[in-house]
Amino acid sequence: MRAMQTTHPRHFAIVPAAGSGSRMAATRPKQYLSLLGRPLIHHALSVLCAAPAVDAVFVVLSVDDTEWATHDWSALGPKLRPLFCGGATRADSVLGGLRAIAGEAAAGDW
Repeated sequence: MRAMQTTHPRHFAIVPAAGSGSRMAATRPKQYLSLLGRPLIHHALSVLCAAPAVDAVFVVLSVDDTEWATHDWSALGPKLRPLFCGGATRADSVLGGLRAIAGEAAAGDW
C-alpha cells in the first residue's frame, strides 16, 4: 500500500507599506518613523518573520522608496522579501504585491 503524500499550502504575508505619510503631515513615510529605536514597520515585520506558519513576508514598498535600503533588515532573516511595486492606494499596493508573487506560489498555495 502506498503512503498518501500530502502537500500543505505555503503561507505568505503581504504587508502594504508604500505610503508617503502625507495624511500625518510627516516629513518621511510613517513606516520609517522611529518606535523604540527601530522603524515602526520593523516591529510588525519581525513578528511575521518569526511566525513558524509564515513561509515568506513580502513588504510592498513604493517604487520610489529610497529609505528601505538605509536600514539593516538582516536580523529578520531570509523570509523578508521587499517588493518595490506599491501603487497609489493600499488596494493598488496589495494587488501589485499579489501580481509580483504570483510566480512564487504554487496552485495549492492559493
